[in-house]
Amino acid sequence: MYCAECGTLNNDNNFKCTNCGQILHPSPQAPPVKTDDISGLIPYKNASALVAYYLGVFSLIPFFPLGIAAFVLGLYGLRAAKKHPEAKGKAHAWVGILVGGFFGLLYLIGTIGAIVGLFIGPT
Repeated sequence: MYCAECGTLNNDNNFKCTNCGQILHPSPQAPPVKTDDISGLIPYKNASALVAYYLGVFSLIPFFPLGIAAFVLGLYGLRAAKKHPEAKGKAHAWVGILVGGFFGLLYLIGTIGAIVGLFIGPT
């Protein structure tokens, strides 16, 4: 084997060139890091997005604080997903923001309307 640096002929079993000391055989590379395939489906590294998603889904139940919490946690989860892309969870955060925000606002308006209706009473 010839040295790429100085051109000296070396024995194939040599690790370094006998003339200049250049490394002849590069060390083996580390195996590639296996990515976690499940984190795209369930973003467990982005807890805010995951909780926002579930609160957004459960905000279909008429109780407005669930939707508001889903909206706020969705914003946190989206910011975390943008800051740390390996954490994933953008879609879960958006579901929390959109669904939670819509139903949270809808039920908040409904609750305020019901309270106002109690004070005004039937006419």
